[in-house]
This record gives sequence, structure tokens and C-alpha cells, in this order.
Amino acid sequence: MRNFDKLIQKMTENPQPFCECRAKFKKIKELENYDFETVSESLENLRLLGVPFVELNNNLMALETTFTPIEKQKFCIVDIETNGSKPSSAQIIEIGAAMIENGKVIDKFETFVKADEIPENIVHLTNITLDDVKDAPSLKDTLAKFRLFLKDAVFVAHNVNFDYNFISYSMEEAGFGPLLNRKICTIDLAKKTITSEKYGLGFLIKELDIEITQHHRAYSDAYAASIVFKKSLQNLPSSIITTEDLVKFAKPNPKKRKKKEN
Repeated sequence: MRNFDKLIQKMTENPQPFCECRAKFKKIKELENYDFETVSESLENLRLLGVPFVELNNNLMALETTFTPIEKQKFCIVDIETNGSKPSSAQIIEIGAAMIENGKVIDKFETFVKADEIPENIVHLTNITLDDVKDAPSLKDTLAKFRLFLKDAVFVAHNVNFDYNFISYSMEEAGFGPLLNRKICTIDLAKKTITSEKYGLGFLIKELDIEITQHHRAYSDAYAASIVFKKSLQNLPSSIITTEDLVKFAKPNPKKRKKKEN
């Protein structure tokens, strides 16, 4: 997806001609099953995959997040529980998500996912048992419904790369294409906006007096992360105005290379 990431980076700076975007789309293996012959087809398919592209005058395409005020943006705060750490050998057993707009939860998504195996250490951590998931919807059905729930909202999670990559891999395996949503990590954002000794979710739940029913359950942790997210938004610098400003601001600072000692 490097070509796509490079295109997105360019579009965070300026709108790009549709012909140039289409040429890039056609070179991306993960997008080979989608049509990009016309602007309308491209916008429809890309929004389905989570990319908030819009058409401007003169056949230019732009990222909607570059001019959407933060208070007008939809943010989907997500947490998953899985029966293992690698999506290639494990699966999601619970998804929880809170959709936030203008500081309020406007919708929620919460479901178990049918699974044939849950190791003891996962049962101990989450209290999710095989009895809990035996009558749950299949992973494919769950992902289809979650894709429609998420749409092109900004994907937010505590340690976002785990949840995002796990779901994206699962989406591709199910035939739904990868996740291409803009994303924000509440760990990295909190480090820049909240003073705390540690930034793990369990620690922040206690530090910020967040009331949840149970840690290490999908919706409870998604809700807790949403509180961290909202508190972070209250402490943003005044220069952070648009969604794309926030996405850029939330990224971790590049690590400084240590000078070699002579």
C-alpha cells in the first residue's frame, strides 16, 4: 500500500487531479477488484473502503478531512478482543465501537463473534467463554455490519495499529477489501495532551476516574478510550482545527537518533 500512502500524503497537502489518482489506484494490488474509471465510481468505492475523498472543481480530488472541522467529524472509537495476537492464526471474538461527533456518542456497535476456540489465558483476561460466543454471528457477517457502521469515519483506538491492522487483515480475508480509514492512536494523542505517569488504558481508566463495567471487554474499553479521546480534544493547541490537523498532530514524534560516540 506504499503507493496509496504516498498519494494520501500528497493529498493532505493539496488536491490532486483525478487522472493522476486513478493511475495510482490501478497500481495497487489490494484495489485491483474495484472500478476507478469515473470520478463517481472512484468516490463510491473509496468511501466504501473508508477513504473520505470528495470531488472539487476542475476534476480535482481532495481529502475531506483536510477541511472538515474537528467538531463536524465522525470518529469511531474501536476495541476488539481476539483469541490470539496474530490475525493470520487467530480471530476476533468481540468488537465494540462508539461513534462520536461533536463530543457526543451518536451510535454504538457491540457484538460477540462466533469462534471455535478461546485459550484459557484469553478467558482469564476477558471472561469471554465459548458459551458466550456459540450463538454469536459469524466473523464474516460481523465484519460486513461493522464496515457499514464504520463507513469513512476516522478510526480511533488505544494502540490503534493492533486493532486497525487486525480488522483490516480480517476484512481482506473475508473479501471486503482493506481498511483505508484515517486513523488516530489515543496513546500517542494522550501523550501530547494529558499529563500522566503511564499511558496504558488500564492506568488511564484509574487516573481519569473513568467508570466502566469491565476492563478488557470490547465496548467497555472502546468507551474508556473515547473518554481519553474527548479529554485530549479539550487540551489541543489552538492551531489544531481540521481533522487532518488532528491526525498529523496525534502521530508520535520521530525518535531522535543518538549521536555516535567517538
